[in-house]
Amino acid sequence: MANLPTLRLGSQGPYVKRLEMNLNGLGKNYNSFVIDYLFDRKTEDVVKNYQDDIRLPRNGIVGPATWASLIDRVKMIQVKLNSLGYNSGTPDGWFGHKTTEAVLRFQRDHALVQEGVVNPRTRISLFAPHSADKFETRPSSTSLSSLDPYVASLASEFLNLTRAHNLDVRITTGFRSWDESDRLYAQGRTMPGPIVSNARAGDSYHNWGLAFDAAPFVNNQISNDQNLYILMGHLGGQGGLEWGGTFKAIVDYPHYQYTFGLTTEDLQNGRRPSR
Repeated sequence: MANLPTLRLGSQGPYVKRLEMNLNGLGKNYNSFVIDYLFDRKTEDVVKNYQDDIRLPRNGIVGPATWASLIDRVKMIQVKLNSLGYNSGTPDGWFGHKTTEAVLRFQRDHALVQEGVVNPRTRISLFAPHSADKFETRPSSTSLSSLDPYVASLASEFLNLTRAHNLDVRITTGFRSWDESDRLYAQGRTMPGPIVSNARAGDSYHNWGLAFDAAPFVNNQISNDQNLYILMGHLGGQGGLEWGGTFKAIVDYPHYQYTFGLTTEDLQNGRRPSR
């Protein structure tokens, strides 16, 4: 990646457009940045979120590591499409017209929404079409039994810790259906209301049983006392959970997760937690 320029806010030129085409093609364009020659604030926001997703430093600067990650991910898609008979051209790591056309043909043939980008449902159809767990068709649930068994055990320990601190904490979301995540993602974009999520269906750990939401109750009503959520966050951390109050893009105080070191893209590609 030595020949690729380092890009940052204010950068201009053809490599900015290539960057934006790759981010868009990989389904990361949650804020509808324009694919042009200018690295603006919207592009920077998406780069930062992408870096969070792949566990690189969140600096918004596209240097060798970020370039390598983007190009490798596009190449993987191109190789897979070619192997299935959808000619995306030479696997060069650039999500150009030929790759977009191949994705559209694949989506058409598999009864998927024809966007020309590799959204989570398309990725599963590409890389894990015969997965027996069928997370994408499961209903939403507040039950701990809807979670991965190990995550459910951590959630149970977390609830015990909160009770020991005289808190009345209840699970408000366990497994979240993919359709529900799509509705949350649409809010503030194609549906009324404020934006509350940057995660399409399949891009949330809730959609894989690896996350839950919890809220404190006072007098049998959900409390908005931020101090209670902060205390809960500390207790969750003691129990080995990652707390959404530390998130950078959209802070999510009720959210807790345990990911086994997997990204949501790993899960879409068919990888599962190892025991």
